[in-house]
Amino acid sequence: MSRVSYAQSAGVQALSGIVFGQKHRLAIMAAIAQSDGLVNPSDLASELGFRSQSSIQVPLKDLTEAGLITREDGMGRVFYRRNAHPIWAAALELLKQGLADDLQAPVQDLRDPRGRTSISE
Repeated sequence: MSRVSYAQSAGVQALSGIVFGQKHRLAIMAAIAQSDGLVNPSDLASELGFRSQSSIQVPLKDLTEAGLITREDGMGRVFYRRNAHPIWAAALELLKQGLADDLQAPVQDLRDPRGRTSISE
């Protein structure tokens, strides 16, 4: 898995909250969808930029209960295998939408606290 930066995206978090009721679920699902199909919770948390696994424990449990991933224990580590389902393609489409929302957000005022623009005046 490559480094994933969209987990902290305001647009992705907002859309995830609306669709899934949890701000990190969409990023977790998108990362699983983009993986080779087998993810380790510790590695996944690290790739998403979370300090610990606590942010992904409930979503992984829910995805397991929904039959979207299967927990596999082996070699002293826990892994989750992505099961075939159309939700993974949908998660990637939602990710695109959330990232597009970020691009459409209003640009912040470019003035510094002294009232000057960030560009040399």
